[in-house]
Amino acid sequence: KCFKCGTPWVGRAQPRPRQICTGCGAYLHTCVNCHHFDDTVTNSCKLPDTEYIGPRDMINYCDRYEMVHTGLKAIEARAERARNCWEQLFRK
Repeated sequence: KCFKCGTPWVGRAQPRPRQICTGCGAYLHTCVNCHHFDDTVTNSCKLPDTEYIGPRDMINYCDRYEMVHTGLKAIEARAERARNCWEQLFRK
């Protein structure tokens, strides 16, 4: 989905860097549309070896870009919550 308007991405598996959303015209190949984006970590990227690209809502040419898959993101969040709960229960 587009980070700006929520329009679902229909097309090939990953949008190319200059492809835009059909709903609002925003670029789709941006950090905030990437599966690895996390604004709670350094550089806002879960990948440890990435460099700062610039404004997170602007077009970028990162080779490791993966369009967000909302279902997969929800599963990962649920697993992370379970892992944190487990660690809190059995912390010494």
